[in-house]
Amino acid sequence: MLKNQLKIAFRNLYSSRLFTSLNIIGLTGGMVAGVFILLWVQNELSFDSYHKKSDRISRIITHLTLSKEETWHWATTPLPLAEQIKTLPEIEMVTRENYVGNLPIRVGERKISGQNAAYVDTNWFEVFDYEFIAGSPATFKSAVRNIAMTEAKAEELFGQTDVVGKTVRIDSLDYAVAAVYKNNPANSSLQLDYMLPMSAYLADDAVLKNSNNWNNFNFQTFIVLKNKPDLKKLSKKLTGIISLAKRDDSGKPSTNTALEAEMLTDVHFNNEIQHANTTNGDRRTIYIFFGLGVVIILVACINYVNLTTARASVRSKEVGVKKLLGARHAHLFGQFMTESVVTCVTALLLSVLFIYLLLPVFNSVTSKTFTLSFTNPAIWMILLGTTLLAIVLTGVYPSILLSSFKPFDTLRGTNVLGSSSTAFRKGLVVVQFTVAIVFLIAMLIVRQQMDFIRNKELGYDRAHTFSFSLPWGMKSKVDAETVKAKLLGESSIADVTIASQSIVQINSSTSGSYDWDGRPKDFSPTVAQIVVEENFQKMFGLKMAEGRWFEANRVTDQGNVILNETAVKKFNFKEPVIGKRFDFQGNKGVIIGIVKDFHFKSLRDKIEPLVLFKSKGWQSALYVKAQPGKDAEAIRAANRIWDEFVPDYAMKYTFLDESYDMLYKNEQRTATLFNTFTITALLISCLGLFGLATFTAERRIKEIGIRKVLGASVASLVSLLSADFVVLVLLSVAVASPIGYYAMDKWLQGFQYRIEISWIVFAVAGAASIIIALLTISYQSVRAALMNPVKSLRSE
Repeated sequence: MLKNQLKIAFRNLYSSRLFTSLNIIGLTGGMVAGVFILLWVQNELSFDSYHKKSDRISRIITHLTLSKEETWHWATTPLPLAEQIKTLPEIEMVTRENYVGNLPIRVGERKISGQNAAYVDTNWFEVFDYEFIAGSPATFKSAVRNIAMTEAKAEELFGQTDVVGKTVRIDSLDYAVAAVYKNNPANSSLQLDYMLPMSAYLADDAVLKNSNNWNNFNFQTFIVLKNKPDLKKLSKKLTGIISLAKRDDSGKPSTNTALEAEMLTDVHFNNEIQHANTTNGDRRTIYIFFGLGVVIILVACINYVNLTTARASVRSKEVGVKKLLGARHAHLFGQFMTESVVTCVTALLLSVLFIYLLLPVFNSVTSKTFTLSFTNPAIWMILLGTTLLAIVLTGVYPSILLSSFKPFDTLRGTNVLGSSSTAFRKGLVVVQFTVAIVFLIAMLIVRQQMDFIRNKELGYDRAHTFSFSLPWGMKSKVDAETVKAKLLGESSIADVTIASQSIVQINSSTSGSYDWDGRPKDFSPTVAQIVVEENFQKMFGLKMAEGRWFEANRVTDQGNVILNETAVKKFNFKEPVIGKRFDFQGNKGVIIGIVKDFHFKSLRDKIEPLVLFKSKGWQSALYVKAQPGKDAEAIRAANRIWDEFVPDYAMKYTFLDESYDMLYKNEQRTATLFNTFTITALLISCLGLFGLATFTAERRIKEIGIRKVLGASVASLVSLLSADFVVLVLLSVAVASPIGYYAMDKWLQGFQYRIEISWIVFAVAGAASIIIALLTISYQSVRAALMNPVKSLRSE
């Protein structure tokens, strides 16, 4: 029975090759896109859950209350906290991490800037799971000067992974490679490429003294819980411990600092944390992409259902004859389901091939390292789940419809489908194109917002400017002024300034290190702060609203400050502002100028109050503006001077344009994915429309022949065949427009500075969808209209 059904299925699928190909291509495209989306969604939702103790690991976060309106949220805690909480009955183990970002690594004559580096407690590998390919945790903890690294970094440094025992130099000290572990999974919040023992960091007495302070929050603290205690109660205990240890000026327990234990699996979605060194996830984006994946699969399935039900009238006589010869309903249902299964399984096999081929591209777009491991149950769940869903959606309804025809009606020539089936089919086309147009509207608005971000006038000039920092606290530390003087001697360099922060993203802030005449005692708003030089304004093209900039020959400017316009409004200053007393960071001075507001953070954030001041001890980075067209020459000159002053370290520079783009890296990545899958949904919809247009032209071939004999023009025939489809697309545009507006208005609310949604977007989306639809159906319409009427009327 099954053999016969398969034979008949292959015969039927082959006899209608065009429609079979359209179905398989549509399903394959839908399944490939769906699998990629669901892989990404599964990766996001499974963050950090691969650790065996993930359901018992918790990170301790800090909430520092500054006022009723403002609280700071940090992922870090003081170093001494770990020792204090070890004895709590709810806690089984405590481990810490101090993220340092870049390590100055030297292997022989090669200098490397080792990114994503951290010092960790030696029990780190007892809490978190790593797969070691060389060395072991025991080797790592056996000495202070050991280092563990990923296999990718071992390959980069030594050209192989079997490198245990080899030596790297960090600063002036040699470290032995004690362990090499597999690259961090894509769904890990702890993307650490290099790990060193915490004892190595604390070996310096000055560092230990500075770190062992309850007011310094520099360490991430993770705990392993016994069973699953009440996290709220545990958080209260932790807050009580830090309150007693971190007392206020009068000696009373602190009331402004609270600690909270959050589960490891929630870390990826905590977007409150300030200055986090990882890109966090967004549950709303995940749900949107999950919906997009399901919708793309549904759109592909709609194609199959539409084409199969449309062709039902062609197969009605086949069903009628089979029923008269004794075929039962179940037999016919099984026959049509077999065709659906064969189609979907073929699409599955092709999908696996294309997923394998396109995986590197997908990894590049998402900045992840997905692998197509068929031992991974998640891969099979997604692939087989998608296939089963496609079989159910594409097989059940068409099979029931085809097997339910009455034999005498079909052989008599009665319309077995009726008007309800046509209405259902049109409804599916409307649903299909409504979805595609909603995503098309979203794609256009996302692109407009990204263009707005790229082209927005920020209030400063970042062109041709790159920055680099001198080693901080290292033995090779040199004077930045000396390096600046050398750089200014290069013909390829237009200007150089030294500052404490990047103008693209000023993260440093304070909420109490200031005072002025008339300030209410309980008024301490948070202000951003940056240390600048006399040429900072000229180099970045900042505009002054009032007053003046710092001058090189004025000694008093060492204590004076400049405020931005927002700060003046926030502090409720009355005129005159210039000359008003303003003590800042222990310096007594006055306000000498008001700089016009400029964007020194992401456009997601409002412009905040900003204080610009001078202080030799705060400056940490050099900002170099190259002469136009001489960027490469300026970088070579900076590298040469760097090697002269800092020979033991690799210079790591970043262009401000790159830093600015990094602020929107997540949005750009999401937009790229969204655009790709939107185009996929549109193409799949067009495949279905092409198939329906082809079928319609075939069914009306005699009508077209008669009209041509009676004098109908090609244009009128094309218009006749296209009209119904254009009406359906117009209806889709009408339904999609309000849905698209509502969804994208919500998305844009995440930006403080954003575009206004214009009616032009909907007009463009509507026009584009109609043009695409016309191009899709015009080939078959024109082909049918040009056919010789004698030939079409003679054929049976």
